[in-house]
Amino acid sequence: MKTIIILITALVSFNSFARANDSVERVTYPLDTVSESNAGLSSISQVGELISEKELKKITKDLCVEIVIARDTALDVPNWERTMKKHLGYSGTSEDFPKYFNNFLSQYKNKLICPQYTIGARGYPAQHIFKRLLATSLNETYEEYFFNLENGDVDFNAYQIIDNKKETVLDWVEKWIASGKGDPEELRDVASVLEDEFEAKRGSEL
Repeated sequence: MKTIIILITALVSFNSFARANDSVERVTYPLDTVSESNAGLSSISQVGELISEKELKKITKDLCVEIVIARDTALDVPNWERTMKKHLGYSGTSEDFPKYFNNFLSQYKNKLICPQYTIGARGYPAQHIFKRLLATSLNETYEEYFFNLENGDVDFNAYQIIDNKKETVLDWVEKWIASGKGDPEELRDVASVLEDEFEAKRGSEL
């Protein structure tokens, strides 16, 4: 685990250096413009107009179901593409999907709350999707998916109001460890990368 985190940190640092020193011009497309190469990203420009509060809850619920399926079938990354095809008609390639989905996560970051879920002896309260991943021990999703810089940036400063205070995934990690759940070392490794490389903050800093 430590080796993976060290490699991720090195890759992030190298990528940041490369960006700062890259003098080659790149063509980018705003979200309200569709290019042939970005055809798979086209519907993200309409997300704000198309998704109602009710529909967003349905999408979030299914995204969270995919987390449970991934855990139970030993997948490192949930099949979120299936959910976005079902609800929003995503028709791009699998290669383009991460950028599309990460944009969606950032756009609706504070509203992606997984509903309360109980099966057998396992129970989870209503919690943000970033927390649900770690609560179900899908730490690999962070390492294999979110920490892959080619997938585009994600804003990890989503928060819930818990006990009248803003609570981010960083705050939650320490509370989860204090409750005797999860692997403290692995959870803190993930939190460390989020804080150091992705500018994640605690609720008191927002």
